[in-house]
Amino acid sequence: MQIGLFRAPSYFGLQVSRVLTGRLRPVRPALWAVAGLLAALSSAVGASAQSPAGSEPPPDESLLGELLITGDVGEHVTSLAVLPSLSPDLEDVIVRGVVRRDFELTGMFNVIPDAKAPEGLYGFEDPVDIKSWSALGAEVIIKVAARQNDANTVKISGLCYFLSHGREPVFQKTLVVKKDQVRVTAHRLTDALLGAISGRNGGFSSHLAFAARAGKNPAVYTVDADGHNIRAMTAASDTSVAPVWGPGGALFYARSRKYSAFRLVQLDGAGPPALNFKDSIYSAAFSADHKKLAVAVANAEGSAVWAGSADGSNMRKVSTSEVATHPVFSPSGKLAWIGGAVAHVGHRVYVDGKAVSPPGFSAAAPTFCDTEDGVFLIYAVAVGNGHDLVMSPEAGGNLSRLTQGEGSNSYPACSPDGRLLAYFSSRSKNSGLYIKSLKSKQPAQKISSQVGESLRWAALPGSGL
Repeated sequence: MQIGLFRAPSYFGLQVSRVLTGRLRPVRPALWAVAGLLAALSSAVGASAQSPAGSEPPPDESLLGELLITGDVGEHVTSLAVLPSLSPDLEDVIVRGVVRRDFELTGMFNVIPDAKAPEGLYGFEDPVDIKSWSALGAEVIIKVAARQNDANTVKISGLCYFLSHGREPVFQKTLVVKKDQVRVTAHRLTDALLGAISGRNGGFSSHLAFAARAGKNPAVYTVDADGHNIRAMTAASDTSVAPVWGPGGALFYARSRKYSAFRLVQLDGAGPPALNFKDSIYSAAFSADHKKLAVAVANAEGSAVWAGSADGSNMRKVSTSEVATHPVFSPSGKLAWIGGAVAHVGHRVYVDGKAVSPPGFSAAAPTFCDTEDGVFLIYAVAVGNGHDLVMSPEAGGNLSRLTQGEGSNSYPACSPDGRLLAYFSSRSKNSGLYIKSLKSKQPAQKISSQVGESLRWAALPGSGL
């Protein structure tokens, strides 16, 4: 199923370019509500709008910093082997395939090709031929295997060897799980193996949510961290946008039915927070501890960001600009959003009320990444006819570019372990959902051909082993 970037429905009576390039004339509040929606959900589209030709020179791209490349030409990349499987059992094929793909997506390792595997036995209980793999240059060996335990369960085993630390595994784990938990358990096994190798567990036991239009209306979709199992979560008859993960791993989103105002709702849950706003709520964010909630709400001037308790109480307006959209909390509790004037293209990223993105560039879709090197702010900026992603410290300043010359890139989202960045990229004949390592200089890898808006990434409940 090909999901295209959704456009403003015709009944809105407005074009995206009119709303987001500052050419919208004052109209009745219902149309301002539309402007808020489009600013929140199509901010990447608006970010590409440039000033009329000849009106002013293009902004100085040097303000965006240099393209970030971790390491140098001589950087050592650890060679890692994921032992092959000769088992015909589907469960074994799934586990081994998932774990191998996860390690490839990390961008942190040189994963030895299967074609180079030495001859030998690779059964569930067969010993690992350390000597032969060492001769191939393997520094780390991963063995995962699965076999049926009984009619309803599967036994899964995982081992990790450091060839510089002898012949005994530094990690080993055997699990018995239900058959429908094989794939997710494989991701959790990868996360634990990464923890054994690096001291910090991985983030593959997770999922992403985004909005996209496949039929008449935009809907909310989810997808596994490796691009597997994309599925629509909302009714085709609703207009569903701006998903966000909330307390207990619940999925929230903004929903409109039959052109009614957008309301924050919970998917298959007990109900949304008790928010007392009559105007449309276009997007929301929960703090890392799920005690705080921020929402972008339409008003007579444009839209504003409000923040308060997660149950919807004690809400207060925190933005001061005419337009404020796309709130997001940092792990430390800072609140970022996109703000600016209606009649101005250059909307900027605000962190706790302070503009931190460079002036002259339209910014969109901020997110925070909790990495091993600290918390970083990442967002999209308009460059030429497209968008690039930039990164700064949590409070702004000291920018570095994450993308350049690789199509138009938007809606970044960071993995739970802070090592990977997902984003949508529009490239010639190769658009889709990409993952890029923040730990290495390896190029981004495409995990799906789907494109959309408002990407969010979160760990699955109970992700640990």
